Amino acid sequence: MEFLMTYGWAILVVLAAIGALAATGVLDMGNLAPDKTTFPTPMLNTEAAVVTMNGGNIEVQVPFANNFGKTVVINQTAGYGGTDDCESPIDFNATPANPGNNDEFIATWTCPAGDFNQGDKFKADLSFTYKSTTSELERPHSGNVIAKIQ
Repeated sequence: MEFLMTYGWAILVVLAAIGALAATGVLDMGNLAPDKTTFPTPMLNTEAAVVTMNGGNIEVQVPFANNFGKTVVINQTAGYGGTDDCESPIDFNATPANPGNNDEFIATWTCPAGDFNQGDKFKADLSFTYKSTTSELERPHSGNVIAKIQ
């Protein structure tokens, strides 16, 4: 019985140490996740997103390549939305707004910073709409971003 009690106390001490590390944020697995930006074709992201603090807002910039086959118009006033850490983007901008086939453009979402600080992990599902210059049919395009705030 004494043998089992010794092992029981040792296991209890290890569990308490793990609990203390988790409570202080040392074992926060969210901060260990790699940066990842995923948007599918035809508007494929060409690089990982850059997430920065700008005043009281967070700016998410994603470079894209237009592989739609035609010149498109990126909708700059509607069609964006987000979840997770960017539930209500307050601004969206694409530069240039009318990329030709195989041209690159940068999409920028601006979100309220809330309780975020530099160095925190940011995660959001973001979207925009686009249409061909020869059609009025708007197409949604969405993807997700996980990145450290710079």
